[in-house]
Amino acid sequence: MSITVQRAAHRLLASLPSALRIGRQTAARDRHSVPVTAPRSWTFADRETGQEMTFTCMPGCVDRHDDVAAGQAVAEDVWCHRATDDVTLPINDSGNPEELSVLRVTLNVDPFDRRLAQRLPHIDLEVMSDAWIEGLDADGFATVINTLQGRLDEMRAMHAELISVRAAYQKQAQR
Repeated sequence: MSITVQRAAHRLLASLPSALRIGRQTAARDRHSVPVTAPRSWTFADRETGQEMTFTCMPGCVDRHDDVAAGQAVAEDVWCHRATDDVTLPINDSGNPEELSVLRVTLNVDPFDRRLAQRLPHIDLEVMSDAWIEGLDADGFATVINTLQGRLDEMRAMHAELISVRAAYQKQAQR
């Protein structure tokens, strides 16, 4: 399965309402993930070129790398990853609220990608279902975190204001 298809399938599962997703995610995780305590290395033959290739898995990677372990894979489809658990919120973007994934973080390495930056550990952040910020290095990810923290600070201030305004409004309505 190509990396594009794997990632699209991962995104598709994440976009399902949580009531449908729980069982499927568990089943997908059981088939495709394995807890890893130490980096694993493999040598395999690239199915497209026949070239023998070796790579060492990213520390913390949860992919079983079944094709690679079997000795054959398409090099561009080899990737390591680890993701946070899904968090969903009832988002109303079509007149009906539906549970959509928000702020899912995936730590990735694409060891044979044509882009050098993708060959190093990087973050793909799903801001909301199917809306991604991809290829973040440590500085880029810190920028996103700081931006979100600033927004959270504003939300906390607005929350305090909501509590105060509601109390005043209810008091006024009782007169």
